[in-house]
Amino acid sequence: MPYSLLLLLCLLLTAFPAPAPAAPLMLESSSLSARGFLERLDDPQGQLDAEAARASTDWRALPGSLSAGFVPGVVWLRMHVQAGASSPVHWMLMLSNSLLDEATLYDMSGTPREMRSGEAMGRENWPVDYRSPVFALTLTDQQPHVLLLRLKSKNAMSVGVRLMPQDRFAETTTMEYLGYGLYFGIYLVLILFHGFFWRMTRAPESGWYLAYVSFCIWIESLTLGLPQQVLSLPMELSDTLLGCALGLSLPVGVIFAMRQLRLEGYRRLQRILTVGSLVIGLLSALAVLSGHYQIGAPLHQITVLLSIPFFIGFALWLTFTGHRPARYFLLLFGIYYAGIGISFLRNLGYLPATFFTDNAVAIGALMHMLLMSMRIILHYRWLKEKTRRAEDAFTQLIQNQNADLESRIALRTRELRNEIRQRVLLEQELRESLRHEKQIREEQRDFVAMVSHEFRTPLAIIGTSAQQMIRNLAGPPERNERRCQNIHEASKRLMTLVDDYLNHDRMTDGAIELRRTEHDLMALLQGCMGEFPPERIQLHYRAGRSHISCDFGLLRVALRNLLANADRHAPADTAVQVEVDDGPRGIQLRVLNAGAEIPADQAPLLFQKYFRGTQSQHSPGAGLGLYLVKRISELHGGTLVLESRGHESPICFHLHLPEPA
Repeated sequence: MPYSLLLLLCLLLTAFPAPAPAAPLMLESSSLSARGFLERLDDPQGQLDAEAARASTDWRALPGSLSAGFVPGVVWLRMHVQAGASSPVHWMLMLSNSLLDEATLYDMSGTPREMRSGEAMGRENWPVDYRSPVFALTLTDQQPHVLLLRLKSKNAMSVGVRLMPQDRFAETTTMEYLGYGLYFGIYLVLILFHGFFWRMTRAPESGWYLAYVSFCIWIESLTLGLPQQVLSLPMELSDTLLGCALGLSLPVGVIFAMRQLRLEGYRRLQRILTVGSLVIGLLSALAVLSGHYQIGAPLHQITVLLSIPFFIGFALWLTFTGHRPARYFLLLFGIYYAGIGISFLRNLGYLPATFFTDNAVAIGALMHMLLMSMRIILHYRWLKEKTRRAEDAFTQLIQNQNADLESRIALRTRELRNEIRQRVLLEQELRESLRHEKQIREEQRDFVAMVSHEFRTPLAIIGTSAQQMIRNLAGPPERNERRCQNIHEASKRLMTLVDDYLNHDRMTDGAIELRRTEHDLMALLQGCMGEFPPERIQLHYRAGRSHISCDFGLLRVALRNLLANADRHAPADTAVQVEVDDGPRGIQLRVLNAGAEIPADQAPLLFQKYFRGTQSQHSPGAGLGLYLVKRISELHGGTLVLESRGHESPICFHLHLPEPA
């Protein structure tokens, strides 16, 4: 640290102005820096053109390179160059700052020539493909040339100017990119190594270090302009990426620094620093995203400059108190903080732009990362060895304890397993019994309710008709005949309900046996049709056979219920169609009616016991008809399906009765 402070003091001394030389920069055959040969003119409104700038009287000499910090508007630079007698003709003028929005060179000797570069015009339009603006110059005589540079940037206005022969430029850039390849190669090796290291160990230090190094590479590569050159990134995207990286790197760096200091006894301070860095980092990133780059970037850099003396001072105090991690912190972070401080002081205009100040962060970061990697690896080895010794001692203790407890635990475990198994079986039996009892109770309740409701209507009709006949025995015969007809129909309906319920109980018991005999299917159908008004049922008998082996009573119940269901839902002015055809192994019987369409969600429920659709709510019935038909068809080995629910064709129920095997 004393060497870093001494170096910082020397650089601050070199920042004081010195008089500009009167003679022009003499070009020979080697690379030359323009430090000490530059003059500066500020143009806050950006209104001056090249002639007006040249004629201005506000030029002032620069002692070194331009280091103006974050300045609004335009900054002009002027320099006089003169080719020597043996100097090359073709020269390259290089600017060190790759983040300049606009960089325009004017050769004011003779007819003014304009050459433009900078991120605002897009990298693909630059006159020379390089990471920072470069201009080609042709100096054919030994007369002084006046060169004007018009510079504009939302980033820090820190620019170094260098001239070199064209052939030297190719060699220099080749070596430079080799150096950058080596530099970022080391970073890549660090990232890969710590990525695998973190994946294998899941050590938090490696994870935070991985994020820490990643942000450093992100910021450094964008600052050097390498991704912009390779990927031709537009200025809006590259500036946004750089500004967001600066903002987000602040909390990562603060958290990583606190972890290296091991501040377990300062929980409140850790929370304050973490929350503060997050707030400032997010504000900086949001300012950049909203287009206020010249607010977001300085906010981050000023915060970092203030945090460096805080962490260094706090680490010194912890060192004096005997806190050992603070000593490692001063060694590892002192070099990096010195590089950051030098770089930010250059960006803010307090230090000149030199090779050392331009690359102070890169040099300090590389040394910092290498030392930090060694520190993390050694610390992890120490923790691993310490953990191994503790695990060995703990394992021995556990083994001694386990030897005494294993037998009792095994015995108790067997007892508990047997008890749990018995309890599970009992619980399952109890749940099944409760479910079965609940189902039976609900079915009985529904059954009693339906029987009461369905029986009440025909009994009421019978009772009312009988009372009317008793009161008026001498009444007109036609009235008594009508009352007798009502009694007959009500009793027939009552008998039908009784048959349905009795057949339902018979089939529910599970002990039903079919009494198959040969019966005339045509006669059976006509007998069922006789219970309906004439012409209501139309029979289309196309089957080749007339007899069928079946349980006459059950099949008659099934056919009657199927026809009654169709009659109930068919319009009064239409007939129910019954089609009988030969099937592959039996009889195919279809009952069609032109009733209203059955809803799609109710179609799968039609054959369930006690189910009544929305179309049956206002007509008598118990919801057993179609259930009995399906059950009887299954007892005969057949099937009952709903072929059409009345959407585009009539409602159709298909009953298949196969021959007995």
